[in-house]
Amino acid sequence: MKLVCGSCYLPKDNPDKPLGEDAHFICHDGQTIGVADGVGGWAKIGVDAGMYARGLMNNANQTAMDMTRAAAAAVDPRNVLNQAYANNAGVQGSSTVCILSLNKESGALHAVNVGDSGFMVFRDSRCLYKSPPQQRMFNCPYQLGNYVGYDRPKAALEFVMEAVPGDIIVLGTDGLLDNMFPSEIEDVLVAYRGSGRDCEELASAIANLALFNSLDKYSVSPFQMEAQKAGLEHAGGKIDDITVVVAQVVASSSFTTPASLGFGFERTDTKRKREDYIRFRN
Repeated sequence: MKLVCGSCYLPKDNPDKPLGEDAHFICHDGQTIGVADGVGGWAKIGVDAGMYARGLMNNANQTAMDMTRAAAAAVDPRNVLNQAYANNAGVQGSSTVCILSLNKESGALHAVNVGDSGFMVFRDSRCLYKSPPQQRMFNCPYQLGNYVGYDRPKAALEFVMEAVPGDIIVLGTDGLLDNMFPSEIEDVLVAYRGSGRDCEELASAIANLALFNSLDKYSVSPFQMEAQKAGLEHAGGKIDDITVVVAQVVASSSFTTPASLGFGFERTDTKRKREDYIRFRN
């Protein structure tokens, strides 16, 4: 088996930080993907936490490639996280992180997660699993950093589960997870089924719908529900950087072209109505 991947990143509108504070990587050879979200609170003391997140993901990508060149049977995401963190020691800031890999021989998905980024696994367009967030309190996630009081890689939750061909994995930062319920992603997957486009466009559709939701002050969002549980008032979505990485598990011998993924959808337009993202059904 193998992962076929695509991604979309939509940084929020901030002229002072055009790159935003999210980062991600896709290591095709190592069958490993990851997302990171630099914690925005560092801006109060003039630190761009996006630099920490980008360094973490660049180091993770390099480590995954190195493991692959060393002929490792499968990339171990915990080892990737440990090395990426160690190689980021000279950078200020902090970040959440989620890294996931596929063992091509056994079909096992192996993931580690620190904070409120995370992943979901979909089978037959239904959410089979959603990783739990790590938070000390509402909107205060666990986060890797190099200073006293910040988390170390050993704090990461670890997940192992079996995958089958056709499974869809969606990794995202909290810009996705705070603004979309799994059921909304299920609707997008149903809309895409059988129309022959690729994971890049699927990631774009999901990210743009998350963007739409983040600007909507009238629809209930996951962030609003969590705020209410914490006794706080918040209406609608949460404006944030949005990163989505989509990977489909395919049988190695059967993969030939992106059309074999079985997806397809018109390219997204952030000015469309919510219904426009899910209207193309078979």
